[in-house]
Amino acid sequence: MTPPRVLVVGDVIDDILATISLPLRHNTDTPARITRSSGGSAANTAVWLAHQGVGVDFVGRAGEADIHRFLEEFEDAGVQAHLSADSDNSTGTIVIVVEAESRTMLTDRGANTQLDFGGIDPALLDDSSWVHLTGYSMFHHSSPESIPEFIALARSRGAKVMVDASSSGFLVDFGVERFLEAIRDVSLVRCNEDEALTLSGRESLAESVEFLGHLFPTVVVTQGAQGVWRADGGSVAHIPLAESVKSVDPTGAGDSFNAGLLAGLVQGDSLENAIHRGIAVASLCITKAGARP
Repeated sequence: MTPPRVLVVGDVIDDILATISLPLRHNTDTPARITRSSGGSAANTAVWLAHQGVGVDFVGRAGEADIHRFLEEFEDAGVQAHLSADSDNSTGTIVIVVEAESRTMLTDRGANTQLDFGGIDPALLDDSSWVHLTGYSMFHHSSPESIPEFIALARSRGAKVMVDASSSGFLVDFGVERFLEAIRDVSLVRCNEDEALTLSGRESLAESVEFLGHLFPTVVVTQGAQGVWRADGGSVAHIPLAESVKSVDPTGAGDSFNAGLLAGLVQGDSLENAIHRGIAVASLCITKAGARP
């Protein structure tokens, strides 16, 4: 029997990471350590999944000039990549400004906005027990209506679908009700504290998790050093961190958590044990610079 795989669909990005030790000074210079690397929330999760020993297919779109570079990187990471080349748009780019524990992201979605969900080979779903999508795939997409259609197709093929809410700012721009409607048929929603508050319109995180738990079968909300909340089967629970680790770079923490969570679920763990695995992978991620292993 073929081991179950995960199909990850979404953004592939070039990250420019600027880490500053002083407050950002406007209209003048601020010293920074600047690095460049391949990223993208969905792509990062795919790489971390492979690092966890899970078979993973990745579908994305990048600028024509970068296709071979990305294919080689995915192959080296153990990811089976299915990339389409965009001759009109360059690869998406994000400038990430890291200041202590906070991150500010300047985002150009680039070729990601043209990813054709309708053109994804349905055969990729046949061996996939889970499909992972990100909200980024919907924000600024040229045909956002194609994404609920793809979710329906995945479910009809027997796959469960997980969606990462991705960005509280972009959720507001896209429209909260519109987003909730688009993902209404997914099995699991993962978001951070800000995204949960935005999606629910509630004032407290506990109320937000309970509200979202009435909309989706499973909800997982990460809260940084304060742990993780979950709603599942009508119950709401908070899972504290067993131990804290010193963060070197928070970039990719959510993406790596998603990979650990999915790896646990694919391999038969309970939701709580899968969450603990997500915490462990995210802890590993933030102890080094960069969003990938």
